[in-house]
Amino acid sequence: MEQGEVRRLLKDTFSISQDADFIVHQPAIHEDVYSYKYEDGPGPNTQDLIFDLTHGSNTPWNAKILDMLVKELQKRNVEEQSDGYYKAILEDRYKWLRMAWRAAQPKVTAKGILETVAEVEERLVTKRDENLKSVCQTTRRQNKYICRAKILQHVIKLKKDDEDDDLPAWMWLETLIKTLGDGGMSSEESDVGNDLQCVLWVKKMAWHHGIE
Repeated sequence: MEQGEVRRLLKDTFSISQDADFIVHQPAIHEDVYSYKYEDGPGPNTQDLIFDLTHGSNTPWNAKILDMLVKELQKRNVEEQSDGYYKAILEDRYKWLRMAWRAAQPKVTAKGILETVAEVEERLVTKRDENLKSVCQTTRRQNKYICRAKILQHVIKLKKDDEDDDLPAWMWLETLIKTLGDGGMSSEESDVGNDLQCVLWVKKMAWHHGIE
């Protein structure tokens, strides 16, 4: 419940519908952050909260924002929790939002120049597609494992009822599948083996007649 409320609070505060939307967040101005830390500056604007995304959550600027968000969570939640509990959740969410933002910042290319906007977008799309493919493959492996485990369980039950001689072999196979787990299942889109080439060799049999 608290996790969901934290997400809703961040969405309302920063006008985002998902973490990926945070990549357009404009970080706090360095001079304002410096002034608040060393020169008794005014600090974050309560009406327009802006994180200092160049640093983690423990800096005076970001800690002040998190304290403001904690107080807002205390107002929203019927079930009271300690400030430390809410702050820990908010710090974790800030970490993920900052990671999303940093991933969208231009990086230095192999040529020693910063990426263009188009190159950044292409990199993010490629990374997203890779993540989606990985999730799909993991799901396939999990489904395949569950299916095989259920089939083996059913077969072994039938073998026990009929007292079949090959029951030990099926029980060994069930143990093997459980040992491998879903990580040991092959993916339908596995890249392994795609570069293998099938070669056919003619066997020389003693009874073959030599033909030129």
